[in-house]
Amino acid sequence: MVNIQKFSLRVVKENGGRYDIDKTINNPIAARNLFIEVAELDKRSEEVFVMATIDVRNKVTGLFEVSTGTLNSSLVTPREVFKRAILQNAAGIVLGHNHPSGNVDASGDDINITQKLVKSGKILGVNVVDHIIVGNEGNYSSMKEENHI
Repeated sequence: MVNIQKFSLRVVKENGGRYDIDKTINNPIAARNLFIEVAELDKRSEEVFVMATIDVRNKVTGLFEVSTGTLNSSLVTPREVFKRAILQNAAGIVLGHNHPSGNVDASGDDINITQKLVKSGKILGVNVVDHIIVGNEGNYSSMKEENHI
């Protein structure tokens, strides 16, 4: 007889006021504001990749720090992004990361990982709505507006 282990998964909400989010993302500025106000991407000295999960009405259901990297890079994989989105039962996600240098132009690596995540999301049924790059002093760029999504 084979002994099969039984498992369960749960999403546990972290306590703390900064995670109590009542926001809707309908445009890149709303996403930028979320990533600055809650994730504080404009204040980080290393590159940080975050993701907001949204429901079918674009209401934010969660905010996750996916990866913290070095001064100019962070490791991001579809597995790490979408396991959070699936656990949140997300209809879509909005990606974000910072450029501590302040330059918000998308690099070739930024574009490649975004396109990889868009393809992965289509397979999984989770829409990648946008990818926001945050610099310092509130400047940002939207990969959707730049036609990379």
